Amino acid sequence: MSARTARARTTAALALAGTLLLAGCTGSPSDDEAGATGEAATAEQAAADPGTATVADQVMAEQKIATPHGGGDAWGGELTVTLRSVEVGAENMTVRWALRWDDDESPADAGASYYDLGVVPATTVTDRTALKAYKPYCTEGAWQLDSDDAAQASLAQLRCRESMLVSPLENITFKFPNHGTIEASAVLPAPDGEPATVDVLPAEGLPLFTDATVTYGDGAAQ
Repeated sequence: MSARTARARTTAALALAGTLLLAGCTGSPSDDEAGATGEAATAEQAAADPGTATVADQVMAEQKIATPHGGGDAWGGELTVTLRSVEVGAENMTVRWALRWDDDESPADAGASYYDLGVVPATTVTDRTALKAYKPYCTEGAWQLDSDDAAQASLAQLRCRESMLVSPLENITFKFPNHGTIEASAVLPAPDGEPATVDVLPAEGLPLFTDATVTYGDGAAQ
């Protein structure tokens, strides 16, 4: 996918995340059948119970950026990215956020996809204190395959990206409507050590939110 270089701040955050210990992968081609089945069951359980909060009108933090271009079309206007919550249950962490696209120069019924915007819906949550990054569960492949075969590892990550527990996930046919807000979410492993705050990148190509408050299952922030 062709995409503009993300803003320096986001790029730096991704570079940092890339150096951290990554969590959130599922069964890989090198796993035995029992292990792969167990990992898939964990992902399916997470999908069935992604969280309990009703936060459609909650705003933890919000950023506005010029509409990025990914698919070659000259999209105008701006994006409003809203972080709603970071909610942790017994085993899973749910990130809820929203994306709004506004362009007065485009038709009212226009829509822009992730591909059009140069955005990849792979959420990253980083605990800077523990030097650990978390990615969404996926039902196929793995974020980091334990293999020396680069081609196999790349294929495993591609399959993982295609089966992430994020919504919306489809990157071409799904469109963000002009002057409309779409609610989004991702399900990841619960962070170790109950950090009070984390950094959240809702999707690759969007702004980073730093020091986001984590809310735990009892409703109290740690």
